[in-house]
Amino acid sequence: IEEVGTIDIIKSLITLRGIGSLFQSADITFLASLVFGSFGFGATELFRRSFTEQFYSESSGQTGEEIILLTAAALATLVTAAAAAPFEVLRVKSMGLVSAKGWKEVLDLFLEEKKKSANSTSPFKPKDLLPLWGGFAPTVSRELPFAVTKFLVFDLLAKAIVGLINSNIGEGAIPIKVGSGTVGLAVSAASGAVAGVAGAIVSHPADLILTLTSSSKDGENADWKDVVSELVNREGSISNLFIGLQARSVFFFLVIGLQFFLYDYVKNIFQVGSDDLSLVLDVFYAVRQGLMMDVTTIS
Repeated sequence: IEEVGTIDIIKSLITLRGIGSLFQSADITFLASLVFGSFGFGATELFRRSFTEQFYSESSGQTGEEIILLTAAALATLVTAAAAAPFEVLRVKSMGLVSAKGWKEVLDLFLEEKKKSANSTSPFKPKDLLPLWGGFAPTVSRELPFAVTKFLVFDLLAKAIVGLINSNIGEGAIPIKVGSGTVGLAVSAASGAVAGVAGAIVSHPADLILTLTSSSKDGENADWKDVVSELVNREGSISNLFIGLQARSVFFFLVIGLQFFLYDYVKNIFQVGSDDLSLVLDVFYAVRQGLMMDVTTIS
């Protein structure tokens, strides 16, 4: 495995396959991103509120709230990874194909290769889909540190920057708030960008391993232990686990920075405050609690 510059890779792809190759697997990537995004927030909020109700006390203070949030985010990542693992496997499979194919074609090709490798000629059964979750562990090992690092770094850095700014403004000036006003939005974008890079660094080895274990050409996923052993035993040793980090860091620098910026920007446009968001979430939480009480009553 040899690291090649990002620009060189782009030029090679365009030369060999045309500019359309840069958008290969866009449909599967979109589906995976949709699952990660939709499951991530809802599951995190659900777990956070449940844990707060069960374990939080006023004596715990802010530290207790942060521990609950990180724990909720970790469990939400497990749920999200379970839902998104098949899309990740198919995305990596699709990226390794010479010509672009839709997600249904990639799925059929994946299942066909698995049946051939198992010398199976039996009709399709639901259990034939189980190999799609073969990348669950690497997906969790990538998404868990990424999510926790991203939110932790953003929170600490944004608070530090705002605190520094507010400590140097004159008396009577309106304090800066994260995500509010021009300066607050700039703080969100900058903190999010740095948080994205931090998350990319922490999770990159797992991302590389996931890619290498899922992109084998014989239909069999390589064992992650063999992949790691091969990487670290080559010239460069541990640094080989970070091949491609530069491109991934740039990607998340832009994406996560934009993510936090747009989130706060849209809230400002629609004048949605924390109280409004809490009210909506309270409604969903009340519905959930009511359903649970109904089930308890019936049982």
